Amino acid sequence: MPNEKMLSCYTCGQREPHRQPRDDQERNHIRSLKQLKPHAFVDDYWICVTTDRDCRNIRYAWVDNPFHPPEKMPEPE
Repeated sequence: MPNEKMLSCYTCGQREPHRQPRDDQERNHIRSLKQLKPHAFVDDYWICVTTDRDCRNIRYAWVDNPFHPPEKMPEPE
């Protein structure tokens, strides 16, 4: 996938592939997080997509653990 990056994942404990939100449903979920600043650019958030486990941890582009406790993207419907 072209928009994947290898980033540190707080919940996996190592560098894993991450992707940006892919649709409005995922972007709206990120916007709904309480700790998020009101005008944050949601495409600066990345979702862990490791194939070893079902992680879905959400991280900020420059901070691997911006949420306390960690937040995960819900399962797709």
